[in-house]
Amino acid sequence: MTRLAILSAPGSRGDVNPMVAIGAELRRRGFDVMISLAAPYADIARQADLIPHSLIDEAQFEGMLADPSMWKLLRGMRRVIRGIASDFLTPHFELIRRHYRPGKTVLVSHPLDFGSRIFRDVEPSVALVDIHLAPVMLRVPNAPARLTPWRFEPTADPRTFRLAYWLGDQLILDRLLAAPINRIRRQFALTPVRRIMHRWWLSPDRVLACYPDWFAPSTVGAADQLVHVGFPLSDGTDEPFEAPRDKPVVFTGGTANWHTQNYFRTAADACVQMGIPGILLGNHPQCFPQSLPPGVRAQSYTPLGKLLPFCRAIVHHGGIGTTSQALAAGIPQLIRAMAFDQFDNAARVESLSCGVRLRNDRDLASELRWLLQDDSVERSVARTAQLFDNSDPVERAADEIENVMTVGSATT
Repeated sequence: MTRLAILSAPGSRGDVNPMVAIGAELRRRGFDVMISLAAPYADIARQADLIPHSLIDEAQFEGMLADPSMWKLLRGMRRVIRGIASDFLTPHFELIRRHYRPGKTVLVSHPLDFGSRIFRDVEPSVALVDIHLAPVMLRVPNAPARLTPWRFEPTADPRTFRLAYWLGDQLILDRLLAAPINRIRRQFALTPVRRIMHRWWLSPDRVLACYPDWFAPSTVGAADQLVHVGFPLSDGTDEPFEAPRDKPVVFTGGTANWHTQNYFRTAADACVQMGIPGILLGNHPQCFPQSLPPGVRAQSYTPLGKLLPFCRAIVHHGGIGTTSQALAAGIPQLIRAMAFDQFDNAARVESLSCGVRLRNDRDLASELRWLLQDDSVERSVARTAQLFDNSDPVERAADEIENVMTVGSATT
């Protein structure tokens, strides 16, 4: 019987690209590979010879993207987690039950895939490998992740860390997640779980940190089963690419953000003021202003790994995929964080002196001008780019997945 890997990627392109890359490597090693994702990304998986299961349909996914509250700090988090709990959890769990091959299956899970974690408790012999794309997913008391833009953030202060997370679990996360998770668990005579995202959600077998230890030193040793494999920089496309010749500044709000018109208008004005070319990247027609000045152009999805080495800087939302591509390309970053892991990624870029967080769009031109003129930033981005070695994080991830299957799960 052929080995089977069941992957999950219930998010945007930044979540899908690395999971598809890992799936493609497992496929190359002889696995059958299924992946649960949103319908708009099914073709990406299919082109990689994976078997896609569109558990979030076009209407559901576009409904989320069309909702501007997605990009608000607390409302966005609630919106995403509520959607995962209602639309993805049970279908993905049932998918695993239908296709599970005893002794031949590994589950490779996105952090918001709670169905795989439940199945790991139902069938303790199955191997479960968590994929953590960003350090914010780990609760590290001595150097907590930054979750908000607030000057005083309780979870970011070691003195209030435990209480703040306990309150967050009690008042927000468990209220959204505990009922649907425990409903499935009761069907299999499993005891209820609480504080879902404290310890239970972590696989007891392996957690792969898909970022290098130098990006988040405090996560080293955060869990016995944690292994750092590095940034998976695959953009998920081999389409022809024409490099820009005018060394533009790139502006993006992320592949899932349709609400960028005002931001892009400000970006275009900044380019005019500074006399520099710009590229605006967006995935929907409503992302862009109706007209743009000379030297500023709009483009749809473009592989950043190919584009950024030909650019002078990037202004972006702080998603981990974009952040890592900019670090690898050795260009400065101006990060307009809005929600999710973005504030923490911005803080880590600032700690490396490779960029700064943009506090207000009205300061975009002045902050960008400073960023491009500061020699210390130029030296820092060049030095950080040299930290990327020749190893392939996707191959390292696949090695770890195979090792877990060979050794067996932690409770077998």
